[in-house]
Amino acid sequence: MPAERRLRTRRTRLLSRPALRKSLVSLTQIRSLAVLDPRGAAVGKVRDVVVRWDGSEPYPLVTGLVLDVGGREAFASTGELRTLNGKTVALAVPPTSLRDFTRREGELRLVDEVLHCQIVDVDGVRVLRAEELWLGAVLGRMRLVAVEGVPGGRHRLWGTKQRNQQLVDWAGVQPVGDPGSQLRLRLPHEGMHRLRPGELADLLEGLDRAGRDELTASLDPGAVADALEEMEPERIEDLLRDVPKERAAELVAAMEPDEAADALRDLDRPAADAILTALPPPLARQLSEILAYPESMAGGFMTTNLARASANETVAELRERLARAGLRSPDIDGVVVVDDQGQLLADLNLLDLFLAPFETVLADLVGEVPPVAVRPEALLDEVVDRLTEARRPSVVVVDEEGRPLGRVLADDVIDALREGGLPTRLPWLFH
Repeated sequence: MPAERRLRTRRTRLLSRPALRKSLVSLTQIRSLAVLDPRGAAVGKVRDVVVRWDGSEPYPLVTGLVLDVGGREAFASTGELRTLNGKTVALAVPPTSLRDFTRREGELRLVDEVLHCQIVDVDGVRVLRAEELWLGAVLGRMRLVAVEGVPGGRHRLWGTKQRNQQLVDWAGVQPVGDPGSQLRLRLPHEGMHRLRPGELADLLEGLDRAGRDELTASLDPGAVADALEEMEPERIEDLLRDVPKERAAELVAAMEPDEAADALRDLDRPAADAILTALPPPLARQLSEILAYPESMAGGFMTTNLARASANETVAELRERLARAGLRSPDIDGVVVVDDQGQLLADLNLLDLFLAPFETVLADLVGEVPPVAVRPEALLDEVVDRLTEARRPSVVVVDEEGRPLGRVLADDVIDALREGGLPTRLPWLFH
């Protein structure tokens, strides 16, 4: 789903310097120039520009040119060039002394490997396709400074007139290469880690399969899982199908249980089972319990993330235990209190626990009004009615013995009702 854009604090970019911007030379311009020998005679053409690209510097350094000299592919290092600018490419050595081009570690050919490839404009949070590259002299040395791109998502129609080309500073770019390409980096751009889940979801949906696989492989599973929860179901399905089974399981394990169950439900049975077998057994059992119920029942869209407590615990003991467990899930909006048989006694909201004195025993917070609970077989209409009557952000799902199984949150109900009638069915959420 689209994410709201926001401004970011970012490093000063070279492209913001007017003098440098005016002096930029395009890759197309350099390729149009004849190559002159030391006497000024034309001896060949520029075929490509080579840069050193290992991710250690924001602006790749030009290390030389690939030339067409007498029908052979020769390499002229910057030390073998007398002039390299937008008007002249002149050799400082005889063309016969140039060696054949052989790629060195960390080098990248701009025409063959960058031009027309997808890039991620991290600052602008968008996917572009590189239509032109721009070089500039930085402290006397030529570097790749900017890329001119057009919207380059997976749904772009080729053959149409190019419009809205935009110049993007290379320091704010995450290039995306095909499998085996030198363009691929082991580490993502530092700005990728600052993206919100919805923004990362937009980028993943805009990339082609190779780019999407590369990006998801380089990012933390938790960040990708958060983005998956913001993506459209068909896109989640594509991504989980495309990555190896072990990586898919890693991503599913990082998702909230109800979202993970939704993702698995959208896959065909063999694919879902393959992922389930790769998950830790306790998590696989939790998700299998959710998947055993239809989507229209509470058990089918509940989350199994629950914070539990016994009635004889104090507030201080509960807070310390939850802190040790590291529960940070947004699904945790309350604590279920159970008796010695594990049956539900109360569903305490976090504000009550925050305001209560540390020495308070939880049994003293259990009120006379029973907690709001439904059975896993409860249909969506019943869940809506219980939420509406209780004016609570969630309801607890219990088994036939009254033991908590999970929780249904209002946003899960909203997702189920998104097709229409939402303000009428849940008016208290809109006031």
